[in-house]
Amino acid sequence: MKSKLIPLLFSVVILTSAGCANEKVKNADNKMNQDDALNGNSMDSYNDKLVDGQVGYVRFKSTQLDQKKEQRRKIKVNREQVADMITRMILTYDGFEDVATVVTDNEVLVAYKKPASEDRNMAADMVKKTAYSLVPSFYHVYVSDNPSAFGDIQSLSTSTVYDKNYNSVIESIIKKMKKAPQGQVQQNNNKNMNMSGDMEKK
Repeated sequence: MKSKLIPLLFSVVILTSAGCANEKVKNADNKMNQDDALNGNSMDSYNDKLVDGQVGYVRFKSTQLDQKKEQRRKIKVNREQVADMITRMILTYDGFEDVATVVTDNEVLVAYKKPASEDRNMAADMVKKTAYSLVPSFYHVYVSDNPSAFGDIQSLSTSTVYDKNYNSVIESIIKKMKKAPQGQVQQNNNKNMNMSGDMEKK
């Protein structure tokens, strides 16, 4: 009799444990969904505390986004970091010894001293390609190997987009920079973007 009861009791224990485990999984799923709804963050595996060297990963479903808000969303660029990256990358090329970069809300201005052995157009092409490779496609890139361009760019180093006469000063500097070779690289044209980086309203 005892030998028949032991397997029966063992089966009951396993079934009860499985039922409890299933209930825990359901409760965890429900809690996660509630937390996502409360925090407004339904992204899959979103991690806002990356460790050094970790990749960035974000996943959305279209149903999780407010499409009207997304169309008005501005692409934000850390201008100081981008200017730093562009400058450093150009300086890795042979013969480039002095480079200054300013990144605005939709322009990149680069002043550089070209290598003595490099053709002006080829040097401008290298600099421009580098800048375009590191910014969103709605950006305009202007380059100059004229020594005066360093002073012009430095004059913008403490500017903000809200300064009085900001646009006219930028336009004046760009006009001067255009007198130097601009290389063969053309601006990336993205019909879905306007100059401020907003998605165009359809």
